[in-house]
Amino acid sequence: MVVQMKNLEDAISDMKNGKYDFTKDGECIQCGACCSNYLPMTKREVARIHKYIKDNNVREYQHLFPVAKEVVDMTCPFMDDSKLKEKCRIYPVRPEICRQFTCKADKKPFKMKAIRYEVVDVRKEFFGE
Repeated sequence: MVVQMKNLEDAISDMKNGKYDFTKDGECIQCGACCSNYLPMTKREVARIHKYIKDNNVREYQHLFPVAKEVVDMTCPFMDDSKLKEKCRIYPVRPEICRQFTCKADKKPFKMKAIRYEVVDVRKEFFGE
């Protein structure tokens, strides 16, 4: 599904002014734009994901076909963008930031709990280099 906007300049202007909404009628459109390779996670979340990918034989998803060595895939390796729905391959054990994330400005933003989060290079942590 593709979100159509008036034009790119308007979208950029809206985002700079704190106004953004990439939903359709307030619902997620499964675009995957929120899925990053760098995410804050707890050690417990990392351990739970390691177990899940081992138990379910989850493989890394490559989003780009590098044409040069300098090209780096910055999208979460668990996001399968070949599907229209249920794109997250680790959905049942996804990190808290993924559970709380919203791309609709009028919803509450992510609230970090009073526990230790570390920014994780997801691809490197779960699939090596």
